[in-house]
Amino acid sequence: MRSNASRLVMALAMCAAIGSGLFTGATVEGQSRTPAGTDGFREDVLPVLSKNCLRCHSDRQQAGKLSLEGFRDGALASERPEVWQKVLDKITTGQMPPRPMAPLSSADVGAVSEWIRTLPGIAEAAAGSAATADPGRVTARRLNRAEYNNTIRDLLGVTIRPADEFPIDDSGYGFDNIGDVLSISPMLMEKYINAARVVARAAVFGEPYAEKPGLLVSLNPKKMQDDLHAKGNETPYSMRGTLYATYHFPVDAEYEFRWRYGNYRGRGKPVGPGRPFASAAAAAPAPPDGADQPAAAARGRGAGRGAAPRRPLTDEERKAREEKLRAAFPPILMAFSIDGKTVATDMVEGDGNFDYAHGDNIVRVHLTAGDHQLRVSWPDLANHPNPFGLINADGRQELFVDYMRVLGPYNPSPAPPAGYRKIFICGEPGRYSPACVRQIVANLMTRAYRRPAKESEVQRLLELVDDVQKHDSVEQAIRLAIEFVLVSPNFLFRIEQDSATAGAYQLSDHELASRLSYFLWSSMPDDELFQLAVQNRLRDPEVLQQQVGRMLSDEKSSALVKNFGEQWLNLRLIDRTKPDSDKFLAMDDELLDDMRRETLLFIRAVMHENRSILDFIDGRFTFLNGPLARYYGIKGVDGESFQRVELDGEQRSGIVTHGSILTISSYSTRTSPVLRGKWVLDNLLGAPPPPPPDNVPALEDTDVGTAASMRERLEQHRANPSCAVCHDQMDPIGFALENYDAAGAWRLKDGNFDVDTTGTLPDGRSFAGARGLKALLRADSAAFVRHFTEKLMTYGLGRGLERGDRPFVDHITKEAAGDEYRFLSVVTSIVKSPPFRMRSKGGSL
Repeated sequence: MRSNASRLVMALAMCAAIGSGLFTGATVEGQSRTPAGTDGFREDVLPVLSKNCLRCHSDRQQAGKLSLEGFRDGALASERPEVWQKVLDKITTGQMPPRPMAPLSSADVGAVSEWIRTLPGIAEAAAGSAATADPGRVTARRLNRAEYNNTIRDLLGVTIRPADEFPIDDSGYGFDNIGDVLSISPMLMEKYINAARVVARAAVFGEPYAEKPGLLVSLNPKKMQDDLHAKGNETPYSMRGTLYATYHFPVDAEYEFRWRYGNYRGRGKPVGPGRPFASAAAAAPAPPDGADQPAAAARGRGAGRGAAPRRPLTDEERKAREEKLRAAFPPILMAFSIDGKTVATDMVEGDGNFDYAHGDNIVRVHLTAGDHQLRVSWPDLANHPNPFGLINADGRQELFVDYMRVLGPYNPSPAPPAGYRKIFICGEPGRYSPACVRQIVANLMTRAYRRPAKESEVQRLLELVDDVQKHDSVEQAIRLAIEFVLVSPNFLFRIEQDSATAGAYQLSDHELASRLSYFLWSSMPDDELFQLAVQNRLRDPEVLQQQVGRMLSDEKSSALVKNFGEQWLNLRLIDRTKPDSDKFLAMDDELLDDMRRETLLFIRAVMHENRSILDFIDGRFTFLNGPLARYYGIKGVDGESFQRVELDGEQRSGIVTHGSILTISSYSTRTSPVLRGKWVLDNLLGAPPPPPPDNVPALEDTDVGTAASMRERLEQHRANPSCAVCHDQMDPIGFALENYDAAGAWRLKDGNFDVDTTGTLPDGRSFAGARGLKALLRADSAAFVRHFTEKLMTYGLGRGLERGDRPFVDHITKEAAGDEYRFLSVVTSIVKSPPFRMRSKGGSL
């Protein structure tokens, strides 16, 4: 069965890789056809190109890897409409020619634009309407890692995440759910087979666990800030001493948590700037249990010189000494929480010598099977103004958790796993009639394949179940049936059937339900979607609109926030581009995680509150906790919990001033106006600059901030004409964000130089600072709205957009404009559009 399943999947993958056929137009017999767009090229277009463009876009220079020199007549030019589409976009937005070259006259822009719009493809897209345009075709899509985990959760009720161990999914057009790039390898097939075995066992019998309670895991926080991502049993570094992690518990049971904290208050602070030690290993050794450091040092200095032995302390002296140590620092609350709910507290008193030999804190808690968030922290430290002030001279935190050990399970529940009834929808354990078994198998296959199971498919699997039942239980037979289903191409791939009719056709209701659920939930349809599909009601526009609203308000829509939001904004880079901790002393892993959470909460608010997508540009609110608010310099926010904060728009508003975005668009040691400008052009406006030419020298940045400012260095860099073409677009945008350092903190000086945030775009528009940049983006919001729509549509369809999709994008943005570009309007218009509801007849899957 294993090799048959492998061959089926590999064959399907090969079919999916076959490209669709090309078609050509016919001409009337006996007549020659003049290619559209040839008239007027030599007279109106070529002179403009020769005067303004060919100096850089020649075969020799190829600025932006583009040469226009070969287009000497209209016939040749009309064969490359994709090139002229780019030219049209550049000249109509004023990006070309670049400064300091003179801009094209309005007459030249009009002449070139008018000719380009007559070209085949471009002319069809411009003249077409959403009612008549081709809806396109989507390749059969393999479930990516997130979709696999979510689907087995909703199909079988399991909480394990086996796909986390699968190979990383390839990305296309900025997303990892694009059918054309989601290939399947022999290694991945082996992972599927192993995962099917583990998942089926957990679904029917529950996850395995030891008969006797024992140590499950020892969680150990990182001892210093570094460039690595915490993984395995290691937890992120926190200068405030917090231990936090997500851990998976195998069964409903009691679990014991044992953690030991370190109290190193009063050990001395660093002298001078910077970190005192490269690692905790270089720190001074800890004192012996109960030792009085000054007294121990005095005894060491007097030893061997005839000093009289020190007499033992009396009880009163010992009590006085302990009281002095206890009173050296105020008591501070330590709290242990699970999923945000406090389950245990303790007061930590005195300096590092008080109660030094304390044991582990221990608490036992009943938990359900699945993932739970664990956190041990000192909540009051969330309000500390300077976390680096909590670091001692030896490199250790004043207060920290040394480790946490999780033991169990104690008194595990004998009840079936939570998803048992998702599978065994009839009968009772040990008593399943043949009719009930057939019902279980048919229901399993229908839900797993996301369509009604065929009778032949059900009968084939029933034969396997019957064979197993001859020598084993019904439960074991169903477990093997689940394994079979989980390695079937019908489960692993989202397959849409071709229609016998020519041209475009409507998707079936079940196919539409799958498109909708994987778009908004990254998972399979739920019972309500299945029921509407069975009733053939889902294609009703009113029903479809109602379902979009329902699904976006469901907690499962957090998958859209995370999977779309993180990839659109490049948030997944935050663990790979950490600021240098030696230069940015307030930075640690916990603060970076807070920055990421701020941005995800902001996206969630835009979505769940049905706000205008223009809030991404300059929305005057955000979500902060005490540490992040203090890092930003915003007052009135205390504690570890995130809360909504209204902003005045002076220093912070919109996502471009989020610490997460400012960090990922910088180098580890300095800001980069180039990277930040490129990020805005690419991620917000959909106008990414071309790659730099070959052999361009790197920016000289060794003395930036001391001998020269960043602006001066970049101006020298732009003196090269081949560099100026792109830098004139990127650098002004990046300069506007120079009030934020490479770690996202506000500043007024860059080294020895005042920050200059002014900039002028190639089209002559000038602005200053982040506020001026956002005003400019808001004034020209059409570019952002269109790009956001294209990105969300690409994610929802699972394919890249083509020229033929332009009428649909135009229609969606027009519809959304009537509702102030609210998020729900954009999503609903995408879901109602022909590319989402329909499919073109093609040559193969």
